[in-house]
Amino acid sequence: MLLSGIRGQDPAIAILRNALAHDRLAHAYLFIGPAGVGKKQTALALAQAVQCTEATAEGCGVCASCVQVTAGTHPDLRVIGPEAGKQSIAIDQVRDLQRVLSLRPVRGKKKIAIIEDAHSLTPQAQSALLKMVEEPSGDALLVLLTLNSATLSRPLLSRCQQVRFAPLPTPVIAEILVRTQDKEPTLAHTLALYSRGSIGRALVLDPEVFTEERRYVEEALQKLDATSFVDLSRVAEWLVADRARKSAKNADATSERASGSDRLAIVLSWYEEVLRYAVLGTEGVVRHYECLEAIAKIATTLGVEGALRQLAVVYATIQALGRNANRQLAVEDMLLQLK
Repeated sequence: MLLSGIRGQDPAIAILRNALAHDRLAHAYLFIGPAGVGKKQTALALAQAVQCTEATAEGCGVCASCVQVTAGTHPDLRVIGPEAGKQSIAIDQVRDLQRVLSLRPVRGKKKIAIIEDAHSLTPQAQSALLKMVEEPSGDALLVLLTLNSATLSRPLLSRCQQVRFAPLPTPVIAEILVRTQDKEPTLAHTLALYSRGSIGRALVLDPEVFTEERRYVEEALQKLDATSFVDLSRVAEWLVADRARKSAKNADATSERASGSDRLAIVLSWYEEVLRYAVLGTEGVVRHYECLEAIAKIATTLGVEGALRQLAVVYATIQALGRNANRQLAVEDMLLQLK
């Protein structure tokens, strides 16, 4: 896919196009944004634009170099990330990358490296990478992809040009699902609503499983007040349970297992609807309309401030899980606060 084919990331694409047009590419970029919003696709599109053998502004997509970049077989492109079974990128991987980037290009104009999950670089690996960035080769281009830059050192951050990627708008995701996955428009819109702005997440949502899980979450949340602690614990266990994800072509994070993130997204969606009803009334409910009566009752009881507090509890839990908190205990505590 060329830069022109990247949807929903116009500011990021404009930065790269401007750099290409004026031959002022940075030697190191840091793409920051949620999973599944097009960071890797954009990095590969940038590699195509650089390595294309035709006289085009952003790559032709059909020459041998462009095809090899897409296939991952271009001799001057290296993509790395945590090795299988590992949670981090080790210093040995960075040293090997340093060796590769120090060589002259075999076929392309530059040696290009894409580092996926750059937030998982160990401190030692970051130090080795910093030396590469501080003493760049004119023939090398480095692109780091990360969900969150907080784990990266300040010196490394300061030497990379940061490009931010936003969650994709719901209509964009729905259009992609209809066009590329042949989804029925209504279903595509529903999946897009629950994707949290990530085409990667939308692609791996199984409609049948998702519908069943949404129904379970809705029923559980409607009965929270009358649920015993033992039953709450069972609900929490189900919410955080893993299930294998179907693979999805062109998603940013398709090799992951689906933790409770999708199910917690439904919980989050529920309380967003409660808040919308508290503020806007009936017209604010779009995702859980079949539960309008229950949402109206909860919203009336909580009011706007109460709905905001409940929503904050869910947000805080999701953030805690992102910091590797004990999943079962964190979700149990969330349910007790929501009860």
